[in-house]
Amino acid sequence: MATAGKLPKDLLAEFSSSGTKRPFGKLPPRRHYLIVCEGEKTEPNYFEAIRKILPREMVSRITVSGTGRNTLSLVEHTQREVEKRRRSALPPYYKIWVVFDRDSFSPSDFDNAISAIAQRNKKTEQWQAAWSNEAFELWYILHFRTQSGGALSRQEYADILEEEMGRPYKKNSEDMFELLKPHVVKAIRRANTALKLQSGKPYHAQNPATTVQHLVKELLSYIT
Repeated sequence: MATAGKLPKDLLAEFSSSGTKRPFGKLPPRRHYLIVCEGEKTEPNYFEAIRKILPREMVSRITVSGTGRNTLSLVEHTQREVEKRRRSALPPYYKIWVVFDRDSFSPSDFDNAISAIAQRNKKTEQWQAAWSNEAFELWYILHFRTQSGGALSRQEYADILEEEMGRPYKKNSEDMFELLKPHVVKAIRRANTALKLQSGKPYHAQNPATTVQHLVKELLSYIT
C-alpha cells in the first residue's frame, strides 16, 4: 500500500549515475518550459504537483496546460501557443513537451503526432513527446510493478491501481504525485526497460510503453 513521503534518497543516485544532474545554479537564464497535455485534469494535475516542489525560480519558468484536445490538433494547438509566446514580450519557450495517450489516437495519427513533434525540434527550441501506450495510468502502475502483455482497458488500469494503492483510484486526483513519489525511481527504471523491450516497432505497436519518465526525470533533476 502506497504512502506519501519525501522524495526518495535514491533519486540523487539515479541522476548522478546517469549524468543528468543539473544544479539549478547552472541553469541558463531565460530557459522556459511549456508542457501541453491532452487531458484537462489528470496529466496537468500530476505535472503541476511536480512544478510546485521545484525551486522558486524554476516554478515561474514552467507553464502546464491541459487542452482536452487529441490527435494532430494537439500538436497544432501547441505550435500556436509557442508562436504566441514568440510574439510576446516574454522569453520564448526553450523546451516544449507534448503529453498524450495512444487510446485517444488512431494508429496512424499516434505515429504521425510523434513524428510531427520530432520534426519541430531545433537547437533553440526543443520539442519532445511524452506519450503513453495505452494510457497515462501506465506510468502510475509502473511505480508499483512491471507491466507486460497487451493493451489494458481504462477500467483494468483503475483496478490495478486500486489494488496497489489500497484505495479507490480517482482519475483527476490532485495528490497522485505526492502518493507515488516514494516509488518514482523504480517507475523510471521500469519505464525505460519497457521502452527498450518495445524498440524497433512502430510507435502505436509499442504496448505497453511510455516516455513520460523522461519528462519527470528532467523536471525532478532541478531539485537535486
